[in-house]
Amino acid sequence: GGGGGGGAAATARALQPKAAPQPGPVPTLQSFEDVLRLIDAKRDVTLKFDVEKFVRPISFRPGAITFEPAPGAPSDLQQRLVQRLKEWTGQAWLVAAEGGGGAESLYERAQREAQETRKTALADPFVQSILEAFQGAEVVEVRQIRIETPEAPEESSEDPGEDEAGV
Repeated sequence: GGGGGGGAAATARALQPKAAPQPGPVPTLQSFEDVLRLIDAKRDVTLKFDVEKFVRPISFRPGAITFEPAPGAPSDLQQRLVQRLKEWTGQAWLVAAEGGGGAESLYERAQREAQETRKTALADPFVQSILEAFQGAEVVEVRQIRIETPEAPEESSEDPGEDEAGV
């Protein structure tokens, strides 16, 4: 016959455990926000959308999430979340859906905050005067603008109270 003795070496190599590829440090998730950041970092857009829109968190501890599914939640959301978290963290996760008691989903909170911002804007006397001045005008969108404040200028060395030596 053919391969004199090579078969035993090949069998021994096949039985040796293969090192799992280590793509980087294993994330430690200490909060529900950490879970959202991990989903975002892994670029699982569908899971991110579904978690933000349909997960109403009830409780979180490392390795376990309990949530209330919002109406319209995909039936496989819980299973997909368990699979991805196990894949990404290397540990088993318990993800349980319950019938009530959850906080707002991120989507629901964003919607509520947008409505509150719109209501505040419409109540502003300046906005009301514009709407009165331009009959038929309406507020289509309210945006939050972050105004960058310039940093305070550093004290110049020409300060009359000090010379270069600080005396």
